[in-house]
Amino acid sequence: MPGASPPSAPAWRSPLLALPVATLGGALAHVVHMPLAWVLGAMLAVAATSLATGRTLSQASLLRRLAQGCIGLAIGLAFTPALWILLAGLAPWVALGALAALALTVLAAPVIQRLARLDGVTAIYCVALGASSEMALQARQAGADAASVACAHAVRIILVTMGLTTLIWLLGRPAGGPVSAAPPVVALAALAWLLPAAAAAALALQRLKLPSAWLLGPLVIGGIAAVLTGGGRLPDPILIGSQVLIGWALGQSITREFFARAPRLLAAAALVTIGILVVCLGLGWLVSAGAGLPLPTAFLALAPGGMAEMAVMAKAFGLAAPLVTAFHITRIVCTIMLTRSLALWMLRRGWVRP
Repeated sequence: MPGASPPSAPAWRSPLLALPVATLGGALAHVVHMPLAWVLGAMLAVAATSLATGRTLSQASLLRRLAQGCIGLAIGLAFTPALWILLAGLAPWVALGALAALALTVLAAPVIQRLARLDGVTAIYCVALGASSEMALQARQAGADAASVACAHAVRIILVTMGLTTLIWLLGRPAGGPVSAAPPVVALAALAWLLPAAAAAALALQRLKLPSAWLLGPLVIGGIAAVLTGGGRLPDPILIGSQVLIGWALGQSITREFFARAPRLLAAAALVTIGILVVCLGLGWLVSAGAGLPLPTAFLALAPGGMAEMAVMAKAFGLAAPLVTAFHITRIVCTIMLTRSLALWMLRRGWVRP
């Protein structure tokens, strides 16, 4: 399988080694305020250990699915009745943001294929603007180079987060804009039925062979709970643990063999990300004028970053975090659901070379 370690490379599958390495990496990244610290820190720690020892810190698929389920549930809990009312008036602009993400995938895939000399499927997943963990998982299932996809998305997340932080700081936050209050933590009694219901929904979607079942099933359960109870957020230990597991899943693909050929990919991913970001900033001007949103809010809502770090930035700058999150949830869900079909269409049309 592309992106996997060669048969001769030994693997350490025990979580007794890999989990502490990933957790320590996330904690160190959190201390130094790295964006999306628990994911990227864990990924870098696992990758560094693999590179230093020549061993792959493999993760059991069950752990990855559990992490995806918790993240999906957390996303779903953001869809409160108040958010639905707010989104009703902005639905055309939210849809525009999701369609723009898909269009940018189509436009950017042949560019990164030529720059980085990738196969077509890998190129598509490298620029698909969805959740990095989901894109890496779908890429692996499609026979693409999962290590290339993981690194390309890491470059995207870091560049977008750093670039937008600087840009929004220069623009300034809207005068008097309140910082969104964090929702209450979901009670243990509610978790007692939410978690089993989320797992059951994931298994049901998996039985139907739907893509990303372990993210979308819990997302539906969380959305139902948000409408019925007013929403909330998962306890921090669950969210942090899920992010560490996702980072570990990404880092296990980054091996010595990959870095022997990665510099060209990293440079190509950086150039393509900058181009995508410029286009998204232009769309931000359009949405700001058409929807009456503050310019920094519109920029952040359409930025090609991950939902988690974009939501954190929105809270820090007082830029309507629930609204920004809704834009990104819609983009991510559409990308997760449609990227596989979009890839098949692009390959059949010859838009990218097989």
